[in-house]
Amino acid sequence: MIEGSSFPSAVNPVAVLLHPSAVPVIDVFRSLNRLEDQYDLALLDGPEQGLAAYTRPDTAKGIVSDALLLAFALTRQRGRPFVHKPVGSRHGSLDEYSLLTLIGASRHASSEVALEAARHLEIVSLDFMSALAGELVRQIDLGTVAFDVPSLSDFRAVMGVGASEEVHVEAVLTRAEFNFRHQ
Repeated sequence: MIEGSSFPSAVNPVAVLLHPSAVPVIDVFRSLNRLEDQYDLALLDGPEQGLAAYTRPDTAKGIVSDALLLAFALTRQRGRPFVHKPVGSRHGSLDEYSLLTLIGASRHASSEVALEAARHLEIVSLDFMSALAGELVRQIDLGTVAFDVPSLSDFRAVMGVGASEEVHVEAVLTRAEFNFRHQ
């Protein structure tokens, strides 16, 4: 779900509301900073338990494991930290939105939306990241985690690339939908 802000002076006029089933996936990435400080794998128990509500326990372990590998690789390649919201929050940052888009788009790594998400995330080696993200999305597809990929125009509208004319937000219980008209 995407919400438009009515404040013209807002630094970021778009808020990203994540589907509840995507929160445990992004929480693995959110936990990385704390994990590097403490190296306590118990920090990943929360996201794993959250995922178990949407998939089998062994698949939840696989998702956490693959997400952790991707998180380490992205952080090393990018060279600077991601902007994250607090663990457990349904509100997502634009970095998190781009990351989820990249993961979902890894089904078709050469798609324009995958390239655009990688550009926003400052990823140099998309082939390597797409391979890691592809493993993660295969695990995700085994469960009922909502992971739809936005169109290129929707992605650009959320990221603030170009002028958007109208934002229509529609929530569906089984999945998240993004609807935009982009000029």
